[in-house]
Amino acid sequence: MGRRRKIAGVTALAVVLAGVGAAAAGTSDTCGMAQAPSLGQRAQAGWERVERQFSDEEGETETAGMPAICAAHFELAERAGSGATGPADYLTTKFSSGKDIGLDQVQQARAQAAKIPDDPAKSAWSYVGPSNIGGRIVGLVVDPTRPDTVYVAASGGGVWRSTDASKTFTPAWPADQNQTMGALERGPDGTLWAGTGEANPPGGGLTFFGDGIYTSADGGKTWHNRGLRDSAAIGRIAVDPTNPRRIFAAASGSPYKPVSQRGLYRSEDGGHTWQQVLAPPNDTTGAVDVVIDPKNPRRMLAALWDHHRTAAVRTYGGVGSGLFRSEDGGTTWTRLDNVSQLSDGDASGLSSDPSLGRIGIGVAPSDPDRVYVITGTQYGADKGFYVSDDFGTTFTAGGKAGGRSGYEWWFAKIWVDPANPDHLFNADLNMRASSDGGKTWTSLSGLHADQHALAYDPNVAGRLYVGNDGGVYRSDQNGATKTFVHSEVEPFNQSYHLAVAQDDPNRLATGLQDNGSVRSWTAATPPGDLTQFNAFGGGDGHWVLIDPKDHNTYYECLQQGTCHGHQDVDGKETSWNFGTRHSERITTDAPMAFDPNDPSIVYFGGNVLDRSTDHARTFTAISPAGDADLAGGPPSEESDPVYANSYHTISAIGVAGDSKTLYVGTDNGLLWRTDDLGAHWTKLTGVPERWVNAVVVDPRQKDHVWVALSGFREGSAAASVFETRNGGRTWVDASGNLPNAPVEMLSYDPVRGRLYAATDFGAFTMRAGQKNWTRIARGLPQTSILDIKVSGDGSTVYAATFGRSIWRAPAPK
Repeated sequence: MGRRRKIAGVTALAVVLAGVGAAAAGTSDTCGMAQAPSLGQRAQAGWERVERQFSDEEGETETAGMPAICAAHFELAERAGSGATGPADYLTTKFSSGKDIGLDQVQQARAQAAKIPDDPAKSAWSYVGPSNIGGRIVGLVVDPTRPDTVYVAASGGGVWRSTDASKTFTPAWPADQNQTMGALERGPDGTLWAGTGEANPPGGGLTFFGDGIYTSADGGKTWHNRGLRDSAAIGRIAVDPTNPRRIFAAASGSPYKPVSQRGLYRSEDGGHTWQQVLAPPNDTTGAVDVVIDPKNPRRMLAALWDHHRTAAVRTYGGVGSGLFRSEDGGTTWTRLDNVSQLSDGDASGLSSDPSLGRIGIGVAPSDPDRVYVITGTQYGADKGFYVSDDFGTTFTAGGKAGGRSGYEWWFAKIWVDPANPDHLFNADLNMRASSDGGKTWTSLSGLHADQHALAYDPNVAGRLYVGNDGGVYRSDQNGATKTFVHSEVEPFNQSYHLAVAQDDPNRLATGLQDNGSVRSWTAATPPGDLTQFNAFGGGDGHWVLIDPKDHNTYYECLQQGTCHGHQDVDGKETSWNFGTRHSERITTDAPMAFDPNDPSIVYFGGNVLDRSTDHARTFTAISPAGDADLAGGPPSEESDPVYANSYHTISAIGVAGDSKTLYVGTDNGLLWRTDDLGAHWTKLTGVPERWVNAVVVDPRQKDHVWVALSGFREGSAAASVFETRNGGRTWVDASGNLPNAPVEMLSYDPVRGRLYAATDFGAFTMRAGQKNWTRIARGLPQTSILDIKVSGDGSTVYAATFGRSIWRAPAPK
């Protein structure tokens, strides 16, 4: 039977349903499937005939030329055999009901977004920048058949290819496909395997989820979904080096909610069908790592990871975590916990224990009996480092790598030099290297922080590539310190927030995940090439502001409210720390806001709202503190120690045009209003108690307000935009036809009376008072949009994406 392709051009559920309905009514079609008595049987009966009729010379089934109904049946048949949606009789139930039963939320939201009409102008988004910074890389493979060719998977940016040894990268992934990546691998036949959905769970920020496994047989030109659609995230993919049709996928699941596909899965037919071969013991556990012995593919190691979180608590470990071995190609598995010597401070080793967090596995290609294992605790601290010389039968403690960041759930990876089993690398904030089998370690200089991927080039001695939160680096000296060269063109940045100068649409600032705050100008030069940004703040860049009356004054914050003001005068930049504020708790993405009439007045939100009248040099508290604060006091539930003071805080600020009325939203779903600059506060009700992402006040009507809410961290996918015209006494749901996905940010243009929404599945707009939204423009990559802004003259809309940098489009009339 030939390999099956995903429908080309027939992806909307409505098309599939329409075709199915026609077949159910007895209409014959060229696939010859309408004679079978049930929908599921029709799909299966026509499968082989479809393949014979539409197969190419390589045996690949091409659906692009099929009639829609034939392609729809073909997709149903493929799903029935993939194990993703169950047996054929389940398909009958699914489609006869007319409901999206069995489709995961990512697919549903994408289908909903696709149905939203375009703005009549039918404009197109265009890329802005930056491309010289880089973003988080979660997977990296080298093509041994093509010199200087390397592929990388960017966290929220899809797959990219370089043919000049990582100097420049171009897209190798469709822009209209889910851009969130988790893993990347290359089979011995050259097939690329991409797992969508990131398995590095968030700390204070966000990571997003995918819709399964994809393959490309042509170097990233075309991709086909191969199932595991409800896995949420893929931690790693391993392909049998002797059999390219035998693949293993570590399905990590979601830390927010149970999903149907967790654990380790195996395919023996090139990804057409999948079998769960290592099942997790509970619904908070998934697989995160899998390694195949390159000399004996029957031997394998895999790691399960028990992890979950709510908005307040991150528990990234548990009794479901563990290290497992198979010696029969993945059919049966044995837990490995025979540790003869424990690492310092580790009381339980690899045994099942609530403290056992993420596990990373490294196998020496030149001596596969040598195995290295790194473990973390449930809160990310360094737990243990272990070495085995008998493929995991016994372990002993090695030397801890040192310099532990305390975020082991973010790293926990080990790579071994293919030519030297004693030369290894350990991912952490800094890359750690050992040349004596893990007894002693050094920190490598010349790399950006937060390491996630590493691969050697088999064609160039001593060449290796590293992927981290700053993009891609190359060393031609076997990873020696200070020998790394950063890529020059990497258009896959992750923006949290965006600012646009009101008098200059090219003067842009954005806060980037782990790349600080960057800008399109310098103190001495105006904006020029918008692909080339430069840094003016460090850490994880979050909120940024540009003074609307003087673009030479601007602000930035990094995580937990470390903020600075900046001013350009006579070609030189001066900066200052924000003055003392009065909050005990500050969220990672702490908000700032200007007074709309006087931008020397700056607001900052922690668990207390602070107000400055001198450009953020000094602050005065204008909301209650302690148990009476606007977030209801400290959380009553247990908080994890890493982020103990980053929840129950203000998450959004809206300032009315009268400069006296303020609206405040919190991360635990509370809304407040004051009409006298904080002397008195009124709690607003009538909207769901979800994380408040944005509060936008109509500058001409202080009682006209919109809020954007998100239940993402609690496992809810609902779109939530609510509107009030009476100052919050009553609200109406303004979500309309938005896709069921978080609404990350709102922006309002009072001149044209348009509201703009940034969501995880596109950027949309509607006129005030309307019920439904339209798509601003076409061509925006399918990644989460965390901020949206309008230029001062209202002519241009900017979208800050979490993985594909900044884009712009003409504003609808």
